Amino acid sequence: MRYAIAPHGIFWSLQGEAHLRGFQMAFLRLAGCSVGCPTCDTDYTKDRMLDLEQIIAEVRAVMPVNRDGWVWITGGEPADRDLRPLLGALKAEGWSTAVATSGKHRVVPPVDWLSVSYHGGYPLAQKYGSEIKLVDELGGMDFDAFLAEYPDDQTDFMYRYVQPHWDGKREDPESLRRCLRWLAKHPNWSLSRQDHKHWSMP
Repeated sequence: MRYAIAPHGIFWSLQGEAHLRGFQMAFLRLAGCSVGCPTCDTDYTKDRMLDLEQIIAEVRAVMPVNRDGWVWITGGEPADRDLRPLLGALKAEGWSTAVATSGKHRVVPPVDWLSVSYHGGYPLAQKYGSEIKLVDELGGMDFDAFLAEYPDDQTDFMYRYVQPHWDGKREDPESLRRCLRWLAKHPNWSLSRQDHKHWSMP
């Protein structure tokens, strides 16, 4: 089994968003995305194809010495391909696995942490997971419209977040204010921010 890897697609950093904020982890960015948000700032073009042994070797190389850790699989849209062989290989190394998905496709377990970031404009197929995150104005995102279509009692997420968007090289202050105003009316949701950008980390 081989996977298309994005440029600079295997690296070590800190998770900057949502519930695992601040966790050290290896990131594995897969190439390709079927969602195609017009304002996407992520380079998920195909750089190379790697088999499972090559992926494991490169992840191991960026992991701190003699340490277990998290591997966060992102994209693009990881769920565009069969993740089961990759997840199995990572778990066999003793690593915890996380998948970040748009929710356009169902993610087949096993996965230790499933993070859904709904972008709007398509039916939400992944209606359960560890967390869901909505980014203000991403793909025309409207928080109230999302809840009207997918009420909290019809989805199953341990944690629910809204997040302001970035305008160029900074977090949009008005977007943050919109998130805070909305949160005041929805106490079971929380605020996420792209802290890795504040930290100048990938």
